[in-house]
Formats: sequence, C-alpha cells, structure tokens
Amino acid sequence: LAYHIMPEPSWFPNTVGIGLSAVKTWLYYPMPGHFLMAISLSLNFFFFPISLIRVYLNKKISAPVCWIQMSAPAISLYALTIMAQPSFEEEHPDVTRFQKVHRMVYLPCMHSLFALAVVGFLSSVQSLYVRWDSFKKKEFSPAHAAFCFPTLAHANAIQAYRAAVDAFSDIKPGTPLKIALYVYWVVILVGGTIVTVWISLKFFYMLPSWTLVDVADEEEPPAPNETTLKDIISTGETLRQPFVSPAVLQANETGALIYIPRGPDGRGRYVRTRRLPALGFEPTMNWSEMNAERDVLLDWVAKNPPRRRKKTLSVPGIDFSYGFGESIGTGNTGVYSLEAGHDRAWSIGGHPDVRDRRNMYDPSYY
Repeated sequence: LAYHIMPEPSWFPNTVGIGLSAVKTWLYYPMPGHFLMAISLSLNFFFFPISLIRVYLNKKISAPVCWIQMSAPAISLYALTIMAQPSFEEEHPDVTRFQKVHRMVYLPCMHSLFALAVVGFLSSVQSLYVRWDSFKKKEFSPAHAAFCFPTLAHANAIQAYRAAVDAFSDIKPGTPLKIALYVYWVVILVGGTIVTVWISLKFFYMLPSWTLVDVADEEEPPAPNETTLKDIISTGETLRQPFVSPAVLQANETGALIYIPRGPDGRGRYVRTRRLPALGFEPTMNWSEMNAERDVLLDWVAKNPPRRRKKTLSVPGIDFSYGFGESIGTGNTGVYSLEAGHDRAWSIGGHPDVRDRRNMYDPSYY
C-alpha cells in the first residue's frame, strides 16, 4: 500500500498460498482450517483476475514472477477438492437437504476451478514465451526457483481434480476426457519434476557463490531513503504500464542487505551490495538496464505528474497549528515538513534535481 503497487503473481505464495496450510490445519482443527481456506479463496478470486490482466498487458514484469501465475488457482483447486468433498451416499444414505445440494454443486465448482487453473497455466506459458528473448540472457540465479513450485503445485491440483472426478462423476474410465486429463497430468508432472531436479541441483551448486559475496572493492549502494527514486517511489503501478515498477527499480539501486562476518575492524557488520544475481524472484538488472528503465519511468512521470495533495491535515480557509510544529496543518503541507511538502508538490518534470540525477546510475558517478 505504501508503494501503491497492484496485485501480481509474486503476491500469491504469501496470500493464496495459505490454502496449503488450511488443508493441514483442517485435518486436526476444522474451524481454523475453514477460516484459513476462506481467506485463501477470497484472495484468489480478488487478486487472480487483476494479476491475469497485468501479466498479459505489462511486459515489464519479469518472467520468473509471471510463471508463479499458475500457483494461485492450483492451490485453491487442490485445497477445495479435499476440504469441500461431500460424504459418499453409500456411507450416509440418510442425507439432509444441505448434503444433497452439497453433492450437486461440488463437481461444478471443481470444474470451474480446474478451468481457472488451466487459464493460469496458459498465462504462465504465454508470459514466458513473450519474455524469452530477454530472459534467456540472464544468468542463473535464485529467481529460477520460481519455475519449480508453481509447476508442481499445478500437477498436484490436476491429480486432486482427477480423484474428485473419479469419485463423484458418472464419467466412465477410458473415455477421451479422462484419457486427456491423465496425459495432461503426466506431462506436467514429469516435466515439472525434471525442471525442479535440474534447477535444485544447479541451485545448490551455485549457493556458495551467492552466500559468500566479496564486497571489499564495491562502493556500497545507497540506502532506500537516499536513492535517486526516493521522490517518485510512490508513483505506483497501473494495469498497463510502460515502465518497471518503481519499487523494483529502487530495490535494484539499493541492492540487498547482507551480513559480513568479519569487517575491517574484525567485527561482523551488515552492508548493502548489488553483487547478487537476483532480488527475490526478480533478476538483478545491470547498469545499462537500470539507466534505460529509469529514463522510461521519469519520462512517464513527467508526462503524468502526481495530483497535488488535498486530503491532508491542511484545509483551505483553516490555518492553524496542531501543536506539532509550525509546518503541520498549515500552508497545504499536510503531515510533511514545510520543505518536504514543497518537494512533493513538484511534478517530476519540473523538479530542479531529478534530471541531474540521471547520471547517478553510471558506475563512474560513484
């Protein structure tokens, strides 16, 4: 919310992903399990359509992040095939009206979620296809792990759906639909397993070089509040945007915070470095990429300046102090200091310093 970012696939592991925890919790504590499942399912229906549109329209989202797209509907499908499963009529012939309705709507709901899972899979494949030319130039990094768990989660969901169809539908074994479903599951399972094993082996091989980083001759990157994008970090995102997210650009500029066991004084310390191939699921940009993407962002903000703040503590016609300093609540400066308030009012195109900061991405600047 602070960065005004919009839902994208990288949100799913920490939101919709709690559906996996919901299944395990439900086995021992049904009510908390249902509560977690309700949260997971609600977030899936809320985030997934927005993410689907953004991945298709916004080519600036990285390929590893886009591949996670298929995980949200897959997790919901897997969890609901187990948690929402009705009792068998042979075991409970004296069913209530609710149980009859439950059996009627169970399979249609599973069919709908399966269709949603297939849409997510196709979105992931399409996103990788259109980004392949740029992604194949990236070195292997921890971000490649994003190609493992969504694929296997999708295979897991297909298997759960097959079990639900076998148990509650009247479709006979050997029909074209069941054969196609079985072949689809085998292809995803075998392909996902091969990719996961290969990435895992290479991941552990490369792990020492990612954890033992030599920063002795590196100029430490600026802190987040000292980056060249600090004034426009709240620009936010849109469904269709020609620029990389300001939050991602700022993360690339400031790098990652790592712990150095022995510093120059013999004691451990935390330092920032850009000598990591990825920041989460985002491959690290090189200097030329950062320069180019930053120019695109600055040009867009210059043509679309932020609207002047109105909903602050300062109200036209009412000019008095709230007791926290002369600048708060007066002169339309809101909760910022007088200087910060005036800085915020500048459009990026007219800010006296922004255009001069373009060269700060040049390594020779430091």
